[in-house]
Amino acid sequence: MMDPKSELDKAVNAFMTYEDYLDSMLTKDDLMFLEDKEMCRDLLVLGYHSNKRIIPKEAFDQRKAQKAAQTEEQNVKDIRICGSELQTSCNLMQALAKREEDNLTGCLATIIFIRDINEKGEEVSAYIDYRHRLRTEDWIPYFRGEKKIVPSEKDLSFYNWVKGTSYHTSSANFEVVPDTDTLKLIFICTTDRYVIDVNPKTQTTEKVFRLDLADTNYEQAAIFDHVVDSPIP
Repeated sequence: MMDPKSELDKAVNAFMTYEDYLDSMLTKDDLMFLEDKEMCRDLLVLGYHSNKRIIPKEAFDQRKAQKAAQTEEQNVKDIRICGSELQTSCNLMQALAKREEDNLTGCLATIIFIRDINEKGEEVSAYIDYRHRLRTEDWIPYFRGEKKIVPSEKDLSFYNWVKGTSYHTSSANFEVVPDTDTLKLIFICTTDRYVIDVNPKTQTTEKVFRLDLADTNYEQAAIFDHVVDSPIP
């Protein structure tokens, strides 16, 4: 016979919810005769409808939470922090190095604004999803000063000031909402649905901070930090 701890771990690993666990104990006959799944579950919990030992809901939920916490802790440990390689005096890169871990762990959602001259001599600008770039690029060359952040048409918002072309692309972290009537651009954090207004005239709030940076390797650079709330269920 399996010991209670092993039985609990097996159930927690096999089923997403306690209800799924209970449902696995039910038979077609149970559902046919009782015709009420909730009643079947209640009878199982009370021990009236099965000769098997039923794991209490409190024990299942507690172990599930412990497993989730362990997984999150391991994910944080596995995150590669590149900011420790910082070797540049560029204020933008110094600011981003400080924000790297918080963005990777989801505590902070940072949008980078850059206006610069590209390799063709054209003035371009972009609002950049920092977390997305961190997860899709090697940032050691940036933090060492060997490479510059280049605005891309795949960023949240991109504008070529010479050609007059613009692109808007939502990411896993931000939904882009352009208003063609007011020429206003806002971003919605997909985690907590908080609206981030990047208009320079908009006052910062306790949830969004704007930092304009001088002495960078770019024509213009700014950072918008959003302190992320718990996800909306």
